[in-house]
Amino acid sequence: MGRSLLIRSAAALCAVCAALPGPQAVRAASALPVAAAADSMRVRLESGMSADVSNEQFYEDAFTDTTFLGRRLVSTPETRYAAVLYAGLDGTRAARRVRYQLHNELSYGDRLQRDALDLAWVDDFAPAWRFFVAPRAEYRRDQTFGRDLEEWRSAARLRLRRSFGDGMTFAELGGAGELLRSSGQGADFILDRDAGTVSGSLERAGLTGSDWRAGYSFSVRSFPDSSERNHLEHGWEARWRQEFGPWCSLTLESDGSRRATVDLAPTSRDNFWQERGAVEIEINGLRTVSWHARVEGEALQYDVEDNTLFFDSRLWHARLSARLQTGAAWSLEAGPRGERLSSPREVGESYDEIGGAFELESLAAHAWWSVTPAAGWRAYEPAAAQPGVPALPGLHSDFAFYEVTVLGDQPLPGALRFRVSGTARLEAHTDSSQDARSLYFSFDLRRLF
Repeated sequence: MGRSLLIRSAAALCAVCAALPGPQAVRAASALPVAAAADSMRVRLESGMSADVSNEQFYEDAFTDTTFLGRRLVSTPETRYAAVLYAGLDGTRAARRVRYQLHNELSYGDRLQRDALDLAWVDDFAPAWRFFVAPRAEYRRDQTFGRDLEEWRSAARLRLRRSFGDGMTFAELGGAGELLRSSGQGADFILDRDAGTVSGSLERAGLTGSDWRAGYSFSVRSFPDSSERNHLEHGWEARWRQEFGPWCSLTLESDGSRRATVDLAPTSRDNFWQERGAVEIEINGLRTVSWHARVEGEALQYDVEDNTLFFDSRLWHARLSARLQTGAAWSLEAGPRGERLSSPREVGESYDEIGGAFELESLAAHAWWSVTPAAGWRAYEPAAAQPGVPALPGLHSDFAFYEVTVLGDQPLPGALRFRVSGTARLEAHTDSSQDARSLYFSFDLRRLF
């Protein structure tokens, strides 16, 4: 295969060299004005069908009127089918100074109907300036799991970007807006809202050495059905990455937000601080092997805690993996991972988790497949005990979990393309009445025109 590729490359190079003009033709052409780049436009159509299968199984107490029937296994299977139609228009204008993409995707099924229209418009209107705008509108009717919920969403993002003399440093000013309206059965859990955001950032994107980014955003959200939820939010982000030659890189990340209600609210649901930080190291050893380590921490602090939903917590993730890759056809990544959740006020929710996973990824002949099995053990802390009273078992029992995730994108004969995603998970608890199983499976088969 490598020799045939080399032969084809050499033949293509000879053809290009044969087509090059001689020195006299080059000198003659240099006296002519340079022609403007030709604009292009491409239309893409896809049609097909999709299906989704989901099922969750768990144990719960069963009653008939006032008679207790004991713990019983509950299953919630559901299957959905839909016809899908996708239309896309990509093109350029003004001698390729402007680029645009207009996409519409319609899905009409037995339980879920959805239509989404979005536009992306990029205009390099000056040598150092770029303007980007992306409006989006979506309608959705959801009749899954006994609901009959209608949603209308519209949103828009815009950015104005300025590059500086070195071509690697940028300043950006942005804005975004969102509107959501819902009605029908199930709308009680999805509040209507209007939101607006302004943001700014400064970044350096170098090809080698170091790159960094710092940004700030301010958001206002209004809820017509629940004015006590109206709130303001300040957000920030920072990222720095340093390469130490071709063998090693170090990345530091941090982001967070401060949310506060406009008026005094009965709960602290929308009055909190949230922070996240991460350290990531990547080492490239041999030509086919690399090592990756990441430690990430999150913290959440409410202005006023309670013992039910809104209590402070800290979450830590750690992951270490080795990646083996031969060429671009396939790769294998495997390693341990751990997680710890702690809550000083609600000790029974705290846990330690240790596990491992490996991912097999294949990318060949325009097809992409990924299979990721994982397994681990989660141990909860016992509920806090009163002085002189033994600790009581918590609401959660320790359990072992086994999980596998499959993702795929496979071209087929006849201009067909098959996409699939699925996750299966099994939890085996020390208290068998809390055992649980879940399955989510989705596939999409389309013909490309």
